[in-house]
Amino acid sequence: MKEKLDALKGRKVIIYSRVSSVKQEGTLSDQVKVIKAGLKGLGYKGTPSIYQEQASGTKMLKNERPQLWAAMDEAKKSKKPAVIVVRDIQRFSRDPYHIGVLYQPLREKEIPVLSINEPIVLGTLKAPQPSSDLIAPIMISAGGSEVSTRKKQTIQGMGESKKKGISGGNRFQLHANEPLNPFREVGRMAGMNPTEAGRRIGMTKSWVDKQRIKQAKMTPLVLEQWLTAIEMIQALEREKGNGIGPRASVRVKAVRRMTGGFLSNPSEYTPVTQEMINEYFNNYNDYKPRKEQRNN
Repeated sequence: MKEKLDALKGRKVIIYSRVSSVKQEGTLSDQVKVIKAGLKGLGYKGTPSIYQEQASGTKMLKNERPQLWAAMDEAKKSKKPAVIVVRDIQRFSRDPYHIGVLYQPLREKEIPVLSINEPIVLGTLKAPQPSSDLIAPIMISAGGSEVSTRKKQTIQGMGESKKKGISGGNRFQLHANEPLNPFREVGRMAGMNPTEAGRRIGMTKSWVDKQRIKQAKMTPLVLEQWLTAIEMIQALEREKGNGIGPRASVRVKAVRRMTGGFLSNPSEYTPVTQEMINEYFNNYNDYKPRKEQRNN
């Protein structure tokens, strides 16, 4: 507690929050609330600068994490001594090799990094913090190890899948309960205002804009192969899996997962055919993740 009070005393407070994926974006505001509550508990009454972004904690370059670099730049240029405050130290970095590179310039300018949820205030040249400087890399290493393990398992799994001719990927959002293929409807309404097109399709304007950009990058042949693959899997889901969501059968989920590579990046993978879909559906035990096989 004393270290945190000393780190805040008389300093400009700069809040940095980060999430790894778009699905987590809603937690950015929650992170800021937690940090502000923690600062209030430490007696801070000022108005902090706030930087937020969706980016991987395993990245460190300026173009990969622009808001982190903007926060650090403000701290270094501030006429008043500054401190960067995070909810937990893994918001700052999730790679033990990067923490030193990122923090050393701050350390040399006497700018500590304070974690609200942990007993961590990274030390500076004039105010070393031996315990925090020991704990922080360990906690970052733990998070980085988890990420590295998942990445290794994914790479190994993709290698095994490629031997079977499978284009792996995340399950693609097909909107299987829709009577029409909304992806095809985007093309059919090419000349329509995106807001109106989105209203008719039942999607948002931003969804329409993103789909138009994506489809414009495809050749007519690839586009038609992509749309046809979507419709074939939609038909299978309606027939065998009762649509998307928890009611869908494991086999349908396996089909979507194993065709996800082409559906997400159609120009980079072999087109999905009805034969492939039938193969994945009828032999799904060969394609299920190992965890699912163990549970069964």
